[in-house]
Amino acid sequence: MRCLLLLLALSVTLPGLAFPQSNEDRDAQPINPPVPSYPPMAAMFGIQGYCEVTFSVDEGGYPFSLSTSCTQPVFCYQSKRAISRVRFAPKIVGGQALPRFNVVYPLEYRMAEGQESIDRGGFKACDERAVS
Repeated sequence: MRCLLLLLALSVTLPGLAFPQSNEDRDAQPINPPVPSYPPMAAMFGIQGYCEVTFSVDEGGYPFSLSTSCTQPVFCYQSKRAISRVRFAPKIVGGQALPRFNVVYPLEYRMAEGQESIDRGGFKACDERAVS
């Protein structure tokens, strides 16, 4: 009996031997969706656009290694900023939080609801030096 108790104590303290707390796996998900600001210059000129922010999420739910691609460079900064401020529920596998790599989050910038679809032609990576 004494050996069994010792074994259980070791399984709780050693990370590789811990029992999973939940058997439900899930992918990283935003707790609240990102809310980018519409850049004033884009609004003034009636520019619409589409962006994809690629990033990773650590075990604590914080995004890192963000890169942005947009149809219009005016949206690069606000897209990256919006995602950087979002907290995520981390990826869970076997009850343990793990980092999630290569998440792609799309963002659309529209002047008004019901307008025509946004042209995604000319979609390219943002020059981080120009938008930081």
